[in-house]
Amino acid sequence: PAFAFGSKLTAGAVAGIVGVSLTFPLDFAKTRLQKQTSLVYTGIWDCLKKVRAEHGAMAWYSGMRVNLVGIIPEKAIKLACNDQFRDLLRDKETGHVSIGSEILAGAGAGFCQVVVTTPMEIVKIRCQLTGANPLSVISQLGFRGCFQGYVPTLTRDVWFSLLFFPMQAKLKEYLIKPEDSGGEKTFKSFVGGITAGVIASGLSTPVDVIKTRTQAGDGSMATVLRNTIKNEGYGALWKGLGPRMIAIGPLFGIAVMIYDVQKRLLRS
Repeated sequence: PAFAFGSKLTAGAVAGIVGVSLTFPLDFAKTRLQKQTSLVYTGIWDCLKKVRAEHGAMAWYSGMRVNLVGIIPEKAIKLACNDQFRDLLRDKETGHVSIGSEILAGAGAGFCQVVVTTPMEIVKIRCQLTGANPLSVISQLGFRGCFQGYVPTLTRDVWFSLLFFPMQAKLKEYLIKPEDSGGEKTFKSFVGGITAGVIASGLSTPVDVIKTRTQAGDGSMATVLRNTIKNEGYGALWKGLGPRMIAIGPLFGIAVMIYDVQKRLLRS
């Protein structure tokens, strides 16, 4: 029903806002680590410490405003579309969703969100790297420029989603029992979301590195991939692995937990 899908969109938007607000400095460090081609920062905490010493701690939140604006439709679409696709693909007799259907639903959710993710990410990345004002970045890029990096963003989002959503769904099926209290269900939703988020974000890091560098202005997806491997080796494709997993795991753990809580409240 239209109301049910609208409720899912609202729940997804709220979940995204809370998750991003709590994890943004880690995402900031991830972006800077992925972009560097020489050893400016040795890790997450070194990056945050050096940026704070030079620009103050508020610099960690560069690009957060545009991310909060973009995360409302992005997470709403991602979480609600996955749910909607699962409902459509669910076995009508048993109510079961096969692993193949879970993967298809996840990939579909990743595909649907990219129209919002691409402009949000490129503006956020430019702000994180330069400290620029979001409006000046948008003005400089123009409408078409805001969709630079569409292909690597689509590749990353589909790959991440087809890994994440089936994993978190199966983990929740395994962990959550019918007799569990509301608090137990909430905690287990968080555990399922954070575990799946850590694994999916780790496995999608190489595509995320290419996406970050493409949107930072280093060239096309093919050019960035070729130059990264040629100049830095295959290991460079895993730059930012730690902060990406540390940021994305809790972000999706929080998002899934809040989304599930809201669904339970709306049903009641």
